[in-house]
Amino acid sequence: MGKGNPGPTKSSSNLCKKKCYKMKALIWNCRDIKKKGVSSFLRNLFLEHQFHIVALQETMQADIEDNLLRQIDPNQTYLWKWNASKGKSGGILSGVKVEVLDVASFKEEKYMLQLNLWDKERKIKWDFLNIYGSPHEAEFLSELASFCSGSQEPLLAGGDFNLIRFLSEKNKVTPLSRHSRTFNSIISCHDLIDLNMSGGKYTWSNN
Repeated sequence: MGKGNPGPTKSSSNLCKKKCYKMKALIWNCRDIKKKGVSSFLRNLFLEHQFHIVALQETMQADIEDNLLRQIDPNQTYLWKWNASKGKSGGILSGVKVEVLDVASFKEEKYMLQLNLWDKERKIKWDFLNIYGSPHEAEFLSELASFCSGSQEPLLAGGDFNLIRFLSEKNKVTPLSRHSRTFNSIISCHDLIDLNMSGGKYTWSNN
């Protein structure tokens, strides 16, 4: 994979379980939500696209202040939940559009934030996982498998997994790691569907 900061993407890092419903989402590793220009960029995206779900990774913030939320969501369109970063590493921020979704419950773990959602229009419950994974930690994959096993509802998992499934997802030829093989096993075991990427070959690019 190329190096650099990824833009917002509907990438192969999005998985769904059981029946998939049409949902408009922004899933993006923002690499520091307080970096210059990020808040105005997000605000404009939200106003233009009216996403149902927002999932940001690597906020690099121990806390998300009300002032920051007002900058990115001045109309209070979304209900926000977050996981704190570990120092300057990680941090997750999830938002759901309150007009169409209710949060019935949520659960925080080290690498992900689970939201159990109620779709007001379709009258169904489903789970969303916002994930910032580690490519070298078996603990991450164990946590992912545990969440998938425990979910009794349709499930959408998205984020930055920091893992690839196939060699074709890298621009350098290197063997797949054992963690990639375990990742594929989890996807198969839990009947997850890897949503196709559009708009580019890789999720990370310098362009």
